[in-house]
Amino acid sequence: MPSLQPIRTTKTTEAVTERLKEAILGGVFAPGSRLPSVRELSQQFSVGQAAVREALSALKAMHLVTVKQGEGTFVTRFDASALARQATATGVLTRQEMRHLLELRRVVEGGAARLAAGRRTTADMETLAGALAEMEADIASGSLGEAADWTFHRAVAAASGNPLFPSLLDTIAEKVQAQLYESRRRLFERPGEAQTLLRQHQHIAQAIFAADGDGAEAAMQTHLLYVESRLHLERPSTQPSEEV
Repeated sequence: MPSLQPIRTTKTTEAVTERLKEAILGGVFAPGSRLPSVRELSQQFSVGQAAVREALSALKAMHLVTVKQGEGTFVTRFDASALARQATATGVLTRQEMRHLLELRRVVEGGAARLAAGRRTTADMETLAGALAEMEADIASGSLGEAADWTFHRAVAAASGNPLFPSLLDTIAEKVQAQLYESRRRLFERPGEAQTLLRQHQHIAQAIFAADGDGAEAAMQTHLLYVESRLHLERPSTQPSEEV
């Protein structure tokens, strides 16, 4: 069995997740192989079993491992070249780019949500409801759900009744989708975040369904600000210069 060095860090779960991810992507654990048990990993890393279980849940959300009841946790069989392409596509955004993108999305999508509350059609509401149902299914299966997330946000833009809103999102679709993937990958490492994000999307949809423009805009702003804060992307505060 491969030997793994003990971890000494305050961010235990994150450290275990990162160490196992590196081991999997680096070929220490081959695709299809069974990982050591929670107890064995706990002993090798010198951490508690709860931290190991949370790390395995995070790896499952990243599609790097599959849990088989009664058998153990196995490394997902993946195409290494495809995984490399995905990592390249989702790793192009710097922290500043992520911050700028979320700032732009707050302005654009907040306004789109307000308009959508007054202009949504039955078809728009069905699309939003379908995206929410897909998100719930993704959570149940351990998937990141970034595709359903994109479907939802673009549907809000389309429901605004102004074709320039979805058109604008389409022009930055690659960056938005990369941000959605990276945000969910990092947030889903923390227990309960998937359910929190789902509730936030539900609140946006409920306000739109209720024709509550103020509520829809506020719910969208709250959601995007939450993502920004949880990823620690807040813009540093600046003090106004004193005039003399």
